[in-house]
Amino acid sequence: MIINPNAKQRSYEAFCEPELHKPLRLEPHIGLCNDNGTLYKFIEPNHRIIDFIEPNLINAFDKANREAYDSPSSVEKYNNYLDWLFKSFKEDEMEFRKKLLSRLKLSKGMKVLVTGCGLGDDLPIILDEIGFEGEVHAQDICKSMVVTAYGNIENQNIYFSISNATSLPYISRYFDAVFHFGGINLFGDVKKAISEMERVCKIGGVVLFGDEGIAPHLKGSLYADIAINNIGLWATETPINLIPYNASAIELSYILGNCFYLISFTPTTGFPEMDIDVPHQGIRGGTARTRYIGKQLSITEQSKQKLFNEANSKGISVHTLLDEIIAKQISDDLL
Repeated sequence: MIINPNAKQRSYEAFCEPELHKPLRLEPHIGLCNDNGTLYKFIEPNHRIIDFIEPNLINAFDKANREAYDSPSSVEKYNNYLDWLFKSFKEDEMEFRKKLLSRLKLSKGMKVLVTGCGLGDDLPIILDEIGFEGEVHAQDICKSMVVTAYGNIENQNIYFSISNATSLPYISRYFDAVFHFGGINLFGDVKKAISEMERVCKIGGVVLFGDEGIAPHLKGSLYADIAINNIGLWATETPINLIPYNASAIELSYILGNCFYLISFTPTTGFPEMDIDVPHQGIRGGTARTRYIGKQLSITEQSKQKLFNEANSKGISVHTLLDEIIAKQISDDLL
C-alpha cells in the first residue's frame, strides 16, 4: 500500500445520509450510523468501502435490481465492452483517459469525486494529479465493481462507496471536481444525477460528465444508423437541457467518433449575472426590467401608436413619456 508519511487518522467528514443529507456518526470498525440507528457498514477491514445500498433494500424489486447489477459476469462484460470500444475508435485507453481527465484541471490537494467509477480505471491518474494532500471518493451502485476497483488501488487517500448516483451520500459543496463518464444514461433519473453532482461540487469547481449520445449533425446518416444499430444507447439525446440553472462556463463537445457527448460546467450561486436595469436607446426606451413588467399590461394597438407618435414628436422614448404621463396624473390627483 502507498503510505503518506504525514497521514492523519481516516476522516469520514465527506459522508452524510443519502436522502436527507444529515450527518452520520462513526461506529469504530463497524460503519457509519444515522440518528435512527440505520447502519451503513464497512465491508472490508481498512474501512475504505461503505455500503449505502444494503440498508435501503426494502423490497423484492430493489433486491432483484441489485443482484442484476452484481451478476458474476458484470465485470467481464464491462471489460469486453471497453476493449471493443477503444479498438473501434483506434484510441489508446490510457492516453484517452489522461486527456479526458485533464479537463478537470486537477492540482495537488484537491478533493475529487468519481461517480459510476466502474473498475476504477481513472482513479490512479487522478491520485497522481492530486498527490498525498488530496482526497478521492469513488462510488458505484455495483458492489462487485467497487470491490474490484478497491483491489486494484493501493492508496490510502481514497474512499469507496456502494451507493446510488441519484442520491449521493456526500455533503454539499465538498468536492473541487466531480467526474463521471459512461453510465449516466442508465441512471433512471438523469436530471437528478446531474443535480447531485452539482450539489456536492464546490462553487467555482468543475463538474464533468459524459456518456453515449451521437452528435446531432450525424443523425440520419448511414454512419449514425450503423452505429446506433450496434449500440442502441448511441441514439440518446444529449442532456444539455438538464444541467442546473446556476451552471456557468458550460462546454459541450463530442468524442470517440462523435458517438459520446461530454459536458462540463462550473456551479455558481444563482442565475448568470445580467444588469436588467441598463437603459435601452431609441424610441421605445426602457430597460429589460420595465419592458418585462410592461409586457404584462394590456394596451390597444391604437393607443400604442399614439404613444409612439407623441414620444417621437417630443424626441423622447415611449418609456420616458409614459413615466411623465403617470407622474403628472398622480400629481394632479393629489392637488
